[in-house]
Amino acid sequence: MNGAGPPVLFMVGDDQKDLDALRQALDRRFGADYRIVAETVPARALSVLETLRDRDEHVAAVIAEHRMPKMSGEAFLVRAHRLHPFAGRALIAPVFDRPAEQAIFRGMALGRIDMILVRPWDPADHWLYPRIGVLLDNWVQATEQPGVSAMRIVAEPGAPRTHELLDLLYRNAVPVQSFPPDSPEGRHLLELAGHDGQQVPVCVYFDGRVQADPSVPQIAEAMGFHARPEADHYDMTVIGGGPAGLSAALSSASEGLHTLVLEPLTTGGQAGTTSMIRNYLGFPYGVGGRGLTMLARGQALLFGAELVFDRAVGLDVRDRRQLITLAGGSEVTSDATVLSTGVRYRRLRAPGVEDLLGAGVFYGAALCEAPATRGQPVYIVGAGNSAGQAALHLARYAEQVTIVARGETLSSTMSTYLVEQIAHQRNITVRTNTHITRATGAGRLEQLQLHDAATCRTEQAAASALFILIGAHPCTDWLPAALARDPAGYLLTGPDLDPNRQPPRGWPPARCPLPMETSIPGVFAAGDVRHGSTKRVAAAVGEGAAAVQFAHQHLDELADRPR
Repeated sequence: MNGAGPPVLFMVGDDQKDLDALRQALDRRFGADYRIVAETVPARALSVLETLRDRDEHVAAVIAEHRMPKMSGEAFLVRAHRLHPFAGRALIAPVFDRPAEQAIFRGMALGRIDMILVRPWDPADHWLYPRIGVLLDNWVQATEQPGVSAMRIVAEPGAPRTHELLDLLYRNAVPVQSFPPDSPEGRHLLELAGHDGQQVPVCVYFDGRVQADPSVPQIAEAMGFHARPEADHYDMTVIGGGPAGLSAALSSASEGLHTLVLEPLTTGGQAGTTSMIRNYLGFPYGVGGRGLTMLARGQALLFGAELVFDRAVGLDVRDRRQLITLAGGSEVTSDATVLSTGVRYRRLRAPGVEDLLGAGVFYGAALCEAPATRGQPVYIVGAGNSAGQAALHLARYAEQVTIVARGETLSSTMSTYLVEQIAHQRNITVRTNTHITRATGAGRLEQLQLHDAATCRTEQAAASALFILIGAHPCTDWLPAALARDPAGYLLTGPDLDPNRQPPRGWPPARCPLPMETSIPGVFAAGDVRHGSTKRVAAAVGEGAAAVQFAHQHLDELADRPR
């Protein structure tokens, strides 16, 4: 986007008096940073939006009256979205209008409306401005508006290492700008950093510090995070910083337990890569996975949890406590441990895929790559919720998004609200009974080979990116054999260890394993890594909190027994 001037807050409504009142209210709060534009005729308003698009001007939000004589507000927002796909969409709804309410909720479920503004909204500080603020915040994040960057990177565009680094920073909500080594900005940064560009990526921090091809611990320390534990012993150690792990850390730390959280790469897990979660309690207008992660992480840290960016590589039992070994060489002991290591993406076994990994082929949603797909054809392999959410997000950038699914429909594996949104998105195509048999390209993905099992036809398709979300394996291969698993590698807990409620062999306490407790006393499992888990963010959050409550019983036993 190269539009000059401030971004636009656009409004349309047939009542001039009401429109003027809303314009004045918005101007008081947002007028210094946004240009307020209002129209009373929907057709003319669409023409103005088209002109703004042709001029490459930013439109941050579009607000429409629900009932207008010549076009409904929802229909207007649908057409406005085609012109400005990143603009937030708000509908001014009548209060106490039950039929209108049902239609509006249906529109929100289909992804046509982002926010409801209910008139009257006095006081505006409570009823109007916060909701407009949510729209604007989402727009800023979606369009990556320029601002103060914590880091500027000189890196080869499209290189696997560049993707790895940008994805890491994006998921940790680190504001970053990236420049090719041969660009004017890139050359200038290399000169300031005293590098010749032979070793990239080169990271230049906001305070002038420079790192060449840094590791995750080096970046963590440079950004003020810990790369090694501060203590030798903790009351509670949480291994894995996804929704279950962050929930466990919050519950543990808020109850006064000395809590350590170990995470090898980035908090949030797979949920952190989700563009929009619409079925999470308390967020009626949806919440971005990264945004939810940052809130949860900050909340846990606020209560005193210690977050360390390092990978656990060993777990043993010593003197009724757990001994945890980290990749960086540290060791800590813990009175109780919650394993929330989650899952890793299942690999797509097709020729050429691994060769192009990070160069157009990505596992997971890889949201940091979405802007690079602008105007291009992209493919998603998978039929679960993660694939559906990724498709809807990418459709805002790409010219065409194709979902490739082996099954006959999406409805058996994807939530209904996502299936319906995808069906109403004009630039998303679903290819069922299809799988990818080859990926090709000269240094970067250019083509995919698709095989239709129903027709037995194989075809070549141009593709600029392939996002693979075809299920996952539990991250349990590093754990000791003493931890019981199901045939797929997920951790067994509580009654699942033995349907007859008999303690596992060698189990020392005079009790059966607690719910969510593994075959090692004091070691609990929560989230996707646990056998029988629901694989939903809300469920993982609940499991993390529940695991800590059960862990208190184990901690009480330790306190009552002489060492």
